[in-house]
Amino acid sequence: MFRQNLASFTVCLMVLHFSSFVGSNIINSLATTVNSNNNNNEEEAYSRDFYSVPTTVKTYENDTVLLPCDYKSSYRSVRWLRDEDFLMEAPYMEEVSQNRYHLLSNGSLLVMDVQTEDTGRYFCEMLTASEKAVQAHAIEVQYPPKVYATPSGFIELPIGAVLEIICETEGVPQPAVSWTYNNETIIDYLVGNRQTHIVEIKSRNMSGNIECVAQNGVGQPVTDGVELLVMFPPEIRSPQKIYYSKVGGRIQMDCYVESAPLAKMRWFHAGKLISMGSYYTRQDVEMPANNSYNNNHPRYYSDMKHSLILKNVRESDMGMYECRAENPHGVQSNYMELTFRPMPCTFKISPDMQSPTSHTLVWQTESFSPVIEFKLKFRQVPSETTVSFTTLASRPEWTELTIPSDISIGPIYTTTYTLYGLYPASIYQVVVLARNHYGWSDSSKILRFATGGEVEFPNYSTESDSGISGTTDDDDDGLANDANNVLKSGATDGDHDMEITSNDITERSIVAEKDKTLYSSMYAFSSSSSASTASSALSARSSYCDLILNWCTINCFVIIIVHKCHT
Repeated sequence: MFRQNLASFTVCLMVLHFSSFVGSNIINSLATTVNSNNNNNEEEAYSRDFYSVPTTVKTYENDTVLLPCDYKSSYRSVRWLRDEDFLMEAPYMEEVSQNRYHLLSNGSLLVMDVQTEDTGRYFCEMLTASEKAVQAHAIEVQYPPKVYATPSGFIELPIGAVLEIICETEGVPQPAVSWTYNNETIIDYLVGNRQTHIVEIKSRNMSGNIECVAQNGVGQPVTDGVELLVMFPPEIRSPQKIYYSKVGGRIQMDCYVESAPLAKMRWFHAGKLISMGSYYTRQDVEMPANNSYNNNHPRYYSDMKHSLILKNVRESDMGMYECRAENPHGVQSNYMELTFRPMPCTFKISPDMQSPTSHTLVWQTESFSPVIEFKLKFRQVPSETTVSFTTLASRPEWTELTIPSDISIGPIYTTTYTLYGLYPASIYQVVVLARNHYGWSDSSKILRFATGGEVEFPNYSTESDSGISGTTDDDDDGLANDANNVLKSGATDGDHDMEITSNDITERSIVAEKDKTLYSSMYAFSSSSSASTASSALSARSSYCDLILNWCTINCFVIIIVHKCHT
């Protein structure tokens, strides 16, 4: 029983406490409402006592502003305040001047040569014997924006760095902020007196002006920011990898270097640092900027041309050269070779008519030392059918011919050579190398040609992108597909049925003595077809026809040669 009475008593206390809390809140809110209403009523009452009305004046610096205060009744004195600060006071109908303020006889206040600090609320107080009447005004001095960037000016940062720019603004009205990069807007219309922009430097091409632009419609937009220079290690390019010369010649090797800051350049020969003097000289020239680009985007890096000059080349000067550029952000080298070997041969278009079983090749090379001989390598491109029925080991190999060189008056060597005994309506690959006293030249590009008038092979002297050293078995598969497509498009049905599984030449290396009257050489081809126990009579007849055709071709060549000798 006691516990029940205690619980009831506790509930009653809680109800009474809640009632008192709610009552006090209601009373406070009512008091606040009454006070605000009283203030509004007081302002309205004050306003009814004045002929003038409350005014907010928006003006500019150095202007003059008049704040009226025309009271309807007589008064003892007038007093002016700005916010809570006392400005000046004068008795009835008297004028008072103080600094830039002038109180007129009717109680109005004249503010001359307005400054930004004059912004605020102004109160005119009319004091009588029994009461005080107040009227409020305001001045808002509008002025152009001001902007301060941190950091500002010129700044150097490497690739991978992070740049944080803080932009603080002032101005009335509050300025709007935008960010620009090289005068192009990247972020537009941000509101707030403090803005932050973060830039992650990922590339050397990010050099330029990053600026904060503030504008508020008063005066002209103002900017502040940084001029960023991205620092990066040297980047080297060489227009030539191999330089060809001769004993006593003059050679100039060039390296172009872009870097920031300027890189230090050193030259090496066979791994040893070259000391400059009367024999080795160097030239370092700054490359001119691209004017069309430089007008809008200044160049923020150094672009130099470094040259190593040998005035009287010796045999000991042959070998590998290195140009090495270094700055605080890295080192990079480029390599080039000085050699006396012949230049790679290039194939030319032959003016001679081609036959179904022969092809005339014309190539040219340049050598400052007499060319001794040429090495000609050729092979037939297998068709898709041939590749599918043969193994990798049985694919046609390169056949090499060693061809003596003619005597040339100058450094240019032009050679013509005819290959005989080729298969008609077929595609071949050929490369050539030249040798002088100092060694073999690099391989020429692979030339592909087609035999016979029935095969449509576009661009008679088309050269591939790589020489013989870059030819692989995978390349053979692609070339075989190309050859098969060409044959399908241009060969007749009879040619289509013929399978060429190998192209064996009786001698792999032949020294051919060229003669301007007789043909240079003649080769006997043996054709072997893939063996099959289930071969049909049609396949046997086709192989027999091929054998007869080859025999007739050889006899025709013999007759022609004998006839020419007899003549």
